[in-house]
Amino acid sequence: MRPRMIMTDLDGTFLDANGRYDRARLADQLTEMAAHQIRFVVTTGDPLGHVIDLFGDLELARDLVYVVEDGALTVTGNGEQLVCHPIPRDLWQTAVRWLRTAAVMAQPYLISCGRDQAYTDLPADSDRFHQSQVFYPQLTSVADLTAVVDPILKLDVTWLQADVTPFVAAFNDQFDGELVATSSGLGGLNVSLPGVNKASAVAELGRRWNIAPAEMVAFGDSGNDMAMLRLVGQGFAVANAATELINDSEIQQLPRTNQQGAVSAAIDSLLEQF
Repeated sequence: MRPRMIMTDLDGTFLDANGRYDRARLADQLTEMAAHQIRFVVTTGDPLGHVIDLFGDLELARDLVYVVEDGALTVTGNGEQLVCHPIPRDLWQTAVRWLRTAAVMAQPYLISCGRDQAYTDLPADSDRFHQSQVFYPQLTSVADLTAVVDPILKLDVTWLQADVTPFVAAFNDQFDGELVATSSGLGGLNVSLPGVNKASAVAELGRRWNIAPAEMVAFGDSGNDMAMLRLVGQGFAVANAATELINDSEIQQLPRTNQQGAVSAAIDSLLEQF
């Protein structure tokens, strides 16, 4: 079936290891997608500011839609907010305190993600703070994360190790029915409200645009992409994807990695159907 909606994750999927993509190639693809009335949606755990920095100056950026913060916020390329799902303040505060004190969580780095600004208790002069600014341009250092008053959409939790499976399991056991953690790649997990994820966000866009899941194509690499890849008619994992995606029989596998332009090549193949 010819696609009417194409979605891609960013880090580890569409972007290379340096956080870049082939801008000229995407510009040409967007022009062809527009000609065939195909919607292009960015679906990521990254914040809105970072995504706008990446795509906002493209000629057809106004036609894009950004599903950010793992589905907690959906915004059009012209700045219209379509969906926003903040976590109740007492709930995310409880989660932050538990993450800070539970021995099983091994003292992670924490970022609380608002719509337009992100917060961390990392010192502003630390290397980790500056590394995090690559993804969170509006990152602010605060003495106490639980004192933040802005609505929080997502918690970003990271460690200096690749396998976060035990941390995901421990968090979901502790906050069963209240919050959900999913692996995000790069040694991290994201925390959102139950039912708030990339899959629910793109399903809502499908209802808004009268596009069935069978007419959707999606690309991803991590656990927070899994529900979306299972939802759509054609869900693809890049060759460097997490094992849980590679081993999932409902998800198709691409022969290329993000470093090899897997998504760009796949989009070219999809557009050849027209």
